[in-house]
Amino acid sequence: MSSWTPDESSQTILTEEGWLQRAFVSAVAYGIDVALYFMCFNLLFRQIRTRKNYKQPLFLLVYITVAFILGTLFIASLADFTQLAFIQDRNYPGGPSAFEDEMFSIPIDNLGNVTGILILLLTDALVVWRCMVVYTGCRFPLWIIMIFPWLMFAACIVMAIIWLVQVTTTSPYFSSSIDFTIPILALSLALNTIMTIAIALRLLTFRYCISKVLGSNHGTQYTSVAAMIIESAVIYSTFSVGFLTLFALNNPISETFIEALPQVQMIAMLLIIFRVAQGKAWSKDSVNSFTTSEPQPISMVFASQTISETMASSSLTSDAITTHEACENSNHDCIAEGSLAA
Repeated sequence: MSSWTPDESSQTILTEEGWLQRAFVSAVAYGIDVALYFMCFNLLFRQIRTRKNYKQPLFLLVYITVAFILGTLFIASLADFTQLAFIQDRNYPGGPSAFEDEMFSIPIDNLGNVTGILILLLTDALVVWRCMVVYTGCRFPLWIIMIFPWLMFAACIVMAIIWLVQVTTTSPYFSSSIDFTIPILALSLALNTIMTIAIALRLLTFRYCISKVLGSNHGTQYTSVAAMIIESAVIYSTFSVGFLTLFALNNPISETFIEALPQVQMIAMLLIIFRVAQGKAWSKDSVNSFTTSEPQPISMVFASQTISETMASSSLTSDAITTHEACENSNHDCIAEGSLAA
């Protein structure tokens, strides 16, 4: 071992390495956030200028702007706190690891805690909203389907407030009893996992019904693998599972995940908004767009067409109309079955 190695245990050094690396991982994720934000901003701003009904694009533009500001403040807080621990106050007793554990309530760290938890709540709200949109038109009343997700989201808000009180105070009542980090993240993960499964099941069921009636090429923009991954925010859910597993095992590598978590939430959020802005995301009218679509007739008139050809053409047209009506009736039945299965 090098003689310049700090006089600290290998576990402490590994923890500090994970902490320093998480700042870089978070910065990379923030760079992706910046690119996605301006892509979404461009699409939404153009819709606000050109559409008569600009309320939804305006709301989404305000939503992503607030989230982006919070993400920027979070990465700034992380950078400044890392600088304090590793440069300005590097002689703190116990090193940067002890500095992080004991200086959690200083203003710059509180800024990161508050912005991080707000990003978490914004992401959870978006996923619940997307689930509500996907299940609109289901046979069962929407409030029956959504009552449990909304109750879980309310519990997330309460747990987030308790966690913020704990990490921003020096009161022994909050700081020396239960660590609410795992409960708030586990609750958020549970909510996102349930929403991920619910959205994926709805899209898979709809894909099966549409493919059965109209063929495999219909509805692919809503039911492709990529669409289901983005719509269900599975990116955030997968990342959260990895972090919580390592955090529960007290593995120092979890330090690399925790500070990147808000930025990964932002990525999942902006990908969903980008699909909405493109018009490719599932909307309340998606089911109707398939069940009420009419085939476009193609007519060709030939100068030398005989009477028998005309009668044959009319017969084919009549058969086509009858076939379409049968498909449309089957489509309605399949959609109803898919809603019941979902």
